[in-house]
Amino acid sequence: MIRNSQKAFDMVPDLTKIPDSPGVYLMKDSSGDIIYVGKAISLIKRVRQYFQSKKNLTPKTRILVSHISDIECIVTDSEINALILEANLIKKYKPRYNVRLKDDKRYPYVKVTINEKFPRIFITRRRLMDGALYFGPYVNSTAIRSTLDLISRIFMLRKCKKSIAPGKSRACLNYHIKLCDAPCKGGIDEEYYRLKVMEAVRLLKGDTADLLKELKAKMSSFAQDQNYEAAAEVRDQIEAVKQLSHQQVATSGTDDRDIIAAVSDGSAIFLQIFYVRNGSMVGKADFSLSGTDSSTDIAVAMAEFIKQYYQDSPIPPEVLIQYEVPEIGLIVRWLSQRSGRDVKLRVPQIGEKKKLMEMAARNAEMAMKVARLTSSSAESSMLALEELKKVLSLEDTPMHIEAFDISNISGTNAVGSMVYFENGMPANSKYRQHNIKTVKGIDDFAMMAEVVGRRYSRLLRENAPLPDLILIDGGPGQVGAAKSSLDELGLDIPMIGLAKRFEHIITTKKGPGEVIILPKTSPALKLLMQIRDEAHRFAVTSHRRRRSAKLTHSELDGVPGIGPEKKKRLLESFGSVEKLRSASVEELMQVKGISMKVAERIHDYLNG
Repeated sequence: MIRNSQKAFDMVPDLTKIPDSPGVYLMKDSSGDIIYVGKAISLIKRVRQYFQSKKNLTPKTRILVSHISDIECIVTDSEINALILEANLIKKYKPRYNVRLKDDKRYPYVKVTINEKFPRIFITRRRLMDGALYFGPYVNSTAIRSTLDLISRIFMLRKCKKSIAPGKSRACLNYHIKLCDAPCKGGIDEEYYRLKVMEAVRLLKGDTADLLKELKAKMSSFAQDQNYEAAAEVRDQIEAVKQLSHQQVATSGTDDRDIIAAVSDGSAIFLQIFYVRNGSMVGKADFSLSGTDSSTDIAVAMAEFIKQYYQDSPIPPEVLIQYEVPEIGLIVRWLSQRSGRDVKLRVPQIGEKKKLMEMAARNAEMAMKVARLTSSSAESSMLALEELKKVLSLEDTPMHIEAFDISNISGTNAVGSMVYFENGMPANSKYRQHNIKTVKGIDDFAMMAEVVGRRYSRLLRENAPLPDLILIDGGPGQVGAAKSSLDELGLDIPMIGLAKRFEHIITTKKGPGEVIILPKTSPALKLLMQIRDEAHRFAVTSHRRRRSAKLTHSELDGVPGIGPEKKKRLLESFGSVEKLRSASVEELMQVKGISMKVAERIHDYLNG
């Protein structure tokens, strides 16, 4: 390790301890954080290049060098191994000055939690550096779900998050339908379970030949011991493995290719991949690279993308790229080594492949424009939040806002909605719906008090983080009811209301009647109106969903001969099952499609 006590290298440090070997170098700042990872066929020659004349360095590299405090080197036995190690370290440490691939969350991965005592296997949209094994991403989510179902039938591995407490836990449904060995209740030995996990991993890697041999030997051994039930189970596993092997061969033909195009806006690089399988385009994905600027060569960035992306993604026989990338020979050798077959890396010049590349480039440009709009929207949101902090005299910028609304018709099927905005943007996964339980009839104030009370009593029980600001859709009455629920819980969270029509902000600073009036052009007011309208939309949608469920699920389900259409007509005509119960046969017959016989049957059923 080479150290420099100065903030910047004003003169070339002692580099005599850096070897003339292939490997990886890690540059660190004064805090010990890794700020850059690079590889080289000769570490000493590459590292020396950073400390040549500043005139030969790009602005970005000059800034990097000024922050270097330590240099650590890891020697490898080949340039390919250096490339692999470099990609792994960039993904792990996300160094500030490296070109980094942002995770794509559209396509699914298969995750095997080998870092757990009894590993789980399931599909996820996020790839984390958490010690688990990941396979993918997969373009065809239906196919990979079928593959996982097949693996579940073969190996009976757990998918759920139940805690492992043998003798104390009840097995879930997967155990009863023979898709899990129930380690949660001590149904299988840990060592034997882990062996089955590793066999499943081999299957996901496509290694079926050796596994089939082992399974056949196991089946033969069971048969010789006259354990025919176990032999039959292994026989079924063999058939399932053959089926899976056939699926894998069918989806990796020679006419498979990925097409990669890239564009840059000076601050980031956006890439588009088209997936062609068996000669047909089956999907696409958007990616972006961070750690780039206007001086970043787009071909260099594309090479970095290829190294990071194909580190854990399926590699087709051919990859078409928009630009000739540096170290193309080394990258081709690495791709071929990873995939176990020859891989071609080409820049198409003419024909259909060239047209597909141009289409991918147009899609990358479109993704870049969308990202610019999103970035602009995020900046506007931050300005609005800063204004909101000032207007409401808040201690902190309200980065986390929760908004509530109530929806009901004549007091029936009442629903309270809660929407969540993070950094001024909606976080749909955190939206919540509360069916009103304690309030009868029409009382919006009491309903609001119930929903707010239930929401924050739960957060307190779970020791979950509280929002920076609460927004109530309504006037002083709704705000006062909500504030009383907070007071009962001993919480002091800033709360405001936004009344429709005049769009006045009701605060609780000096009681729920104080009003703040902002101009219509105010970014803060526009943001509050957006959040309030979203809470109202979600409340109405939830209410309609609940009403629809009540219309389709009622006591009438038990009446013979009453299908969905007749049930709908009856409930729409009478409004409720109670009114149907008190109706006469003649009144029931007034509904279209209800004969005397059916009316008598309904009357007799509802009245016992």
